[in-house]
Amino acid sequence: MRPSFPHRLIGIASILVVAASGAAAGDTSPGFAASPTFTLSATDDQAAAAKVAMLFMTRYHYRPRPLDEDFSRVVFDDLIDELDPQRTVFTADDIARFGPLRATLGASIDRGDLSAAFEPINVYLGRVAAQASYSEALLGTGFDFTEEESVQVDRKDAPWPSSMNALHELWREHAKDDWLRLKLAGKDDATIRQTLARRYRNLAARVGKTTADDALPLFMTAYAESTDPHTDYFSPKAAAQFNSEMSLSLDGIGAYLRVHDEYVEVTELVAGSPAMRSGKVRVGDRVTGVGQGASGAITDVVGWRTDDVVTLIRGKAGTDVRLELLPAEGKGDAAPRTVLLTRRKVTIEDQAARMSVIDVGHGRKIGVVSVPSFYEDFEAKRAGDANYRSVTRDVGAMLAKLKTERVDGVVVDLRNNGGGSLDEAQGLVGLFAGAGPVVQVRDAVGAVDVQHSPDSAALWTGPLGVLVNRGSASASEIFAAALQDRARAVVVGEQTFGKGTVQNLVDLDDAIGHGPDGKLGELKLTIAQFYRIDGVSTQRNGVVPDIVFPDMPGDFDLGEATYKNALPASTIEPVAFEADVAGHARLALLSKAHDVRVANSPRWKLELDEAAAVRTIAGRSTLSLNLASRKASRESDLHVAAGLAARRRALDAAAGLPVEQDGVPKGDDGLDATERGADAVSRPRADLPRADAYLEEAAHIVEDDAALLMTVARSDADNHRHTP
Repeated sequence: MRPSFPHRLIGIASILVVAASGAAAGDTSPGFAASPTFTLSATDDQAAAAKVAMLFMTRYHYRPRPLDEDFSRVVFDDLIDELDPQRTVFTADDIARFGPLRATLGASIDRGDLSAAFEPINVYLGRVAAQASYSEALLGTGFDFTEEESVQVDRKDAPWPSSMNALHELWREHAKDDWLRLKLAGKDDATIRQTLARRYRNLAARVGKTTADDALPLFMTAYAESTDPHTDYFSPKAAAQFNSEMSLSLDGIGAYLRVHDEYVEVTELVAGSPAMRSGKVRVGDRVTGVGQGASGAITDVVGWRTDDVVTLIRGKAGTDVRLELLPAEGKGDAAPRTVLLTRRKVTIEDQAARMSVIDVGHGRKIGVVSVPSFYEDFEAKRAGDANYRSVTRDVGAMLAKLKTERVDGVVVDLRNNGGGSLDEAQGLVGLFAGAGPVVQVRDAVGAVDVQHSPDSAALWTGPLGVLVNRGSASASEIFAAALQDRARAVVVGEQTFGKGTVQNLVDLDDAIGHGPDGKLGELKLTIAQFYRIDGVSTQRNGVVPDIVFPDMPGDFDLGEATYKNALPASTIEPVAFEADVAGHARLALLSKAHDVRVANSPRWKLELDEAAAVRTIAGRSTLSLNLASRKASRESDLHVAAGLAARRRALDAAAGLPVEQDGVPKGDDGLDATERGADAVSRPRADLPRADAYLEEAAHIVEDDAALLMTVARSDADNHRHTP
């Protein structure tokens, strides 16, 4: 990502009174503006919420840890990282001054005092306001772009600035980068000065509207995620948003979001939702701006809380919302893209499995069953509806139809399937493998429950492939792992996400008998862990395919292992199960045939080259602040991107597919979300057929398996005929 302001709390619309204080002692930087002093403190309800949440996390979490002095230090350090992930706000002196507070969090919460948690938040707020003022003061003289200097792209592991002077130097580099981006986009100096002055003033104004209601979730999130990344605290407002999402009672775009570093990022796409159907929103994308309708002003949401971003995105069904998205791998001068989506309610029908057939040549056909989620209509089932919808029922009907079409094999496509019902995962395993163990679930006290597929015969016993990617998580990983362990299917694609834990939602008000007044919020608590039937956890590791495909652009930094404090992988005792030994033996032959085929595939080569180009940009640690050098680097990147886009269009045209014209790469325009108009909006065309190199290759692998099985069958028949 490009260097940016540390907007952890920007855009929150509530009022705070601020008092001015003097500059830091000994500071000699030119243009230094006095830092305002923030004096936020927790309310009684907030102190009570922290205490009750601490009680649950220390007693009922899957890996409970007392908030003693040692763990208090961990939580405090995580709070600092949440506030200042790029180390452009706090100095080494600040960190030293916070030192005596680090071990006190647990004792402070126990006595209803959150001042130790709020002190760094208050310093942070004042420092961001000071950065905005300092950066604006630099605009008067401008910058010299003939100098050979650079700005560090990622400072997560950099040392804390040694002084305020060192901190100001970082701010100067960021302001110079802001100016250079606009200059490269063709803006004149007067326009640049006006644009940046407005940007920095808006930053200072927004950060000054922060209250304790906005600050507490930052601390509670740092505490919860210090235990593991899926334990989380929801303020009363955020809890209401979360419950609305789970019930699908409000209309939106069908994307789950979470804070990661200074951005709110997309962590999951709801099957059948506007976001998923668009093809232009990906897991890992970072939301930098949200606009209403096709032309409404875009609000910069960098640094906002997740619930506030969700509030902007949600709205009445049939209305449009614009998202400004920065790809997960976006660094350097990559321009954010703006996507126009139409809100609507997502139904079970939208999430339903789909069936298709691929003609792979040689007179063979492969059935494809795409499973976006492990869904089940719980309400209809509870009401006694004999025809209630579920993924197992729907796929069962599809397999019966594929049999009548005499397909030679089946591919189950689980890409971007984030999970769902564990019962449905077990049922789906049964359709392909019959009765047997599917997954082990270990709770916090170590008790293990082995879950089985239904005691019935499999509906499809022929060649089977399972296609997965980084977005395949939870129940998807359970399904793929069970079939892989039993050698019932060849698993192909990218290594899966690695979410091997189970969460439960706790209403803190109900827990202490407050009733439904909603003053304390809710806690999402990790309570158990999944293990494969061979005893290996899917946590962190996910499922490693039998035949591994290269990661798609955007998937490089996606997965459980990328989260700080993710629970470790572990093993328990395996359970008894039967595996197809012959299935294991065929894998080497299938892998060899795959290697030969993709080595001669122009589409596959394009996928590899696109991924390599993205990795090259993402791997840069610095950006030049020299105009000539930066311009040359940008033009080189755009030239490579344009060449890749041209190759894709040529392959699509040769295949008779529609050729999209909006795929031509564009340079960074230098603007933030609030400064960009609606002229670059892209409305997705989800109805256009697209080439899918990975699905086609999965089908060919299953075809190879079908051919091998046929050869074995002929050989067995010949041996039987010649046996004396």
